[in-house]
Amino acid sequence: MEGDVRQILQHQDFQTLCDAIVSDCAKFDNFSIVNCLYAVATLGLPSDSQVVKVLEAESQSRLNQFNQKDVSMVFSSSMKLHPCSQHSLTEACLAGLEKNLERERHPQTLFLLLSYYRLKWQSLQEPETSQTSANISPPSPEQLLANRKILRLVKHTLANVSGVRDQEMALLDEMLAACSREASNKSLELIFSSHLFYQNRQEKFISSLAEELPKKVDCITPYTMALIAKYVARHRLRETRLLDTIADFVVKKAEYLDSKVIQKLVFPFSRMSYRPSNEHQFFTRLEEVLELKALSSPLATVNILMSLFQLGHFPGLVLHRVFSSAFISNVTSSPYALIVRRYLSMLDAAVELEYQDYTGPRLQDSHKVLMFDHALTADEVNRKYSYKGLVAEALRQLVGEHNYKQDEVLSPGYYTDFLLWVDASGRLLPIRTGVGQSLTGPPHSCVTMASKSADEAVAVVTAEFQKFSPFKALEESGEPCQVILGIGEGVEARAGLPLGVSQTGTNGGAVEYNQYYVQAQEFYSSLAKECSLESQDSSTLSSPPSDCLAPPNATGSAGVGASESLFQFSIGKILEDGAASGTAGVQDSECELTGFYEGVTYTEGTAVDRGPHSPSHPLSPEGPHQTEAHPAEQRPIKRVIMSVNDKWHYCHNSEVLVGSRAMRDRHLRLLGYVIVQLPYHELEKLNGIEEVKQYLHQKLLDVPPR
Repeated sequence: MEGDVRQILQHQDFQTLCDAIVSDCAKFDNFSIVNCLYAVATLGLPSDSQVVKVLEAESQSRLNQFNQKDVSMVFSSSMKLHPCSQHSLTEACLAGLEKNLERERHPQTLFLLLSYYRLKWQSLQEPETSQTSANISPPSPEQLLANRKILRLVKHTLANVSGVRDQEMALLDEMLAACSREASNKSLELIFSSHLFYQNRQEKFISSLAEELPKKVDCITPYTMALIAKYVARHRLRETRLLDTIADFVVKKAEYLDSKVIQKLVFPFSRMSYRPSNEHQFFTRLEEVLELKALSSPLATVNILMSLFQLGHFPGLVLHRVFSSAFISNVTSSPYALIVRRYLSMLDAAVELEYQDYTGPRLQDSHKVLMFDHALTADEVNRKYSYKGLVAEALRQLVGEHNYKQDEVLSPGYYTDFLLWVDASGRLLPIRTGVGQSLTGPPHSCVTMASKSADEAVAVVTAEFQKFSPFKALEESGEPCQVILGIGEGVEARAGLPLGVSQTGTNGGAVEYNQYYVQAQEFYSSLAKECSLESQDSSTLSSPPSDCLAPPNATGSAGVGASESLFQFSIGKILEDGAASGTAGVQDSECELTGFYEGVTYTEGTAVDRGPHSPSHPLSPEGPHQTEAHPAEQRPIKRVIMSVNDKWHYCHNSEVLVGSRAMRDRHLRLLGYVIVQLPYHELEKLNGIEEVKQYLHQKLLDVPPR
């Protein structure tokens, strides 16, 4: 390209054209002058060439005759011709553009102005940076004026530009940081209300604002502070100085704030798993306000409590209020009853697991529902950027698709990536791949299946989850059900049945697994989105669209209607079962894998036959257990969860997990699960499926003994 331009510039015809422009320039109209100057600037003619000098002089003499668009083009041309100097034509155009800035809408001109201001700002900063850090002086009048002009231009640009390129957004971030000292409450409100600003992460500005905001916090309104809190939470910016300023604001003004505003101010602390430096005052103040305002906005109250729980703080007196009959009655008669019940169910589970000293009222079983029954919104939206698909394929090749569960919802309502069972000798045990069928196989073998369709799976989950057990008992034959992977034997030791492989059945025929297996991706994609604490566009939890839907003929426990018994659970029961059933029985008879929920059986057809619940086989979250009819050796089982932690599961540029993810891991560990973390910064270093398989194999080797 440069060679072509050089040939043009040296061509005789081009030289003749330039000579004609020089001699007849005064006769050109405004349009021709502007376009000739733009052309020579674009072609890259040197600024000291005769044709450039003549066009610049003619443009400057006619500047008052140019319209706004002409002035913008001349300014653009002058910036290209004199990129590192303050040329007289550039300054003259700048004065005209500044005078009519509100009329300027063209993004190119606005960002050219920002580029010019950056050059000027940098030149003014040079004398200041030469001073020692101990003698930092206030900005000079010239610097102050430049900063105010930058602030005015930045606000206008944010209000009038909808889409920009990455380099333009970086320029905007730099200029925002430059003028943060001059930003008043009104200016900050306009900046943080901008859609363009909200959609992009402005790290330099937030870092600069963290230094300046404490100086002006008394002049900031609750609305503006809530906008700032919402922004840092959305972009997971763990700027501790800024968070401490928000905490001070809450301590000083909490009693005057509405609960809905407080929830927005508190949310970034749980989102970033950060306890402020004044945490004692912060938590005490919140407890005092919540006691007074608990009933004024139940949804906001439980949002605040959820944030406090994620931070590991449990306000006992507030829990008395929230679990009181008055609060529950108020909630159940409101239009947002079910979503608040979701929160309360999770809070009650957290109390059971982490706050054993609490002796006040608890949530009644009739009000308990499942918190999350599928993936969070951030995971849904970012699925194509996730490493989960790569890990799923590597795990399938490593252990076989029948020997782990993907996208499993574990009580009290936590969505997980991959679930595996490992015995005491380090061997992986077979595990069903879906909700569904029972199949009796030949002796000494175990066959696993999924339901016929994802719709049936969702129906069974909806109808039967009140038992709230992660999985049904796995009954095994006299020898271990086919050992899928000896953890100490290497990757090649896998003996699992890959998709499409058949095995001899009890009648001598072949049992095909393809017809029963449902791809995890299909089940995953069939689920509706969940607006949650992980939602990038919301600072609060909200209800999914299908909360109150139940399948026809769904039956709950005796005497309880389906609408009142959906997803009921007992954390106490889970913990008791977990302590009592840490072993798996190896039976002498044939190996049978029963349904995911007790009383759910499937025939050869597509219909679902729900029989009565059997009292002789209580569900256990520990996995396979020994029945009294088949006594045999006992083997302890480790329930391993492989958790793919993508970039959005961490605070930005940090290894700190976001609060909801951290609390999920904390609760699952308390329930007896082993969490194997697969962070994105480790996965992104792997090259190809074989390296991922070796990585997963090593992770399984590193699973601690029970």
